[in-house]
Amino acid sequence: MKRVPVVKKTVAIHPTLDSGIRGIWALWIEMGYDAGYSTALNSMLLMAIFEATKPSGLSDETLKHVKDFLEDSSTIEKLNLHDLTTALKERLKRK
Repeated sequence: MKRVPVVKKTVAIHPTLDSGIRGIWALWIEMGYDAGYSTALNSMLLMAIFEATKPSGLSDETLKHVKDFLEDSSTIEKLNLHDLTTALKERLKRK
């Protein structure tokens, strides 16, 4: 089996995205794949990348949802704060 380098990161996931990731995870399990949360998240990201790079690009509906998310400053601030506090905790553990 080919070893793939892995970058382990802690990220803050919005509850809506978490729900989608868990749905994909359940689907992969039902289909018989040995999948975990990271597998589901990576597959969702891979799907998004390939959809975005199609000649037709993302649909207007998808672009609207992304724009709405990016303009939701309250949610972005909460996610950024979670990232910051998690990174700080990790640094303190190492010291």
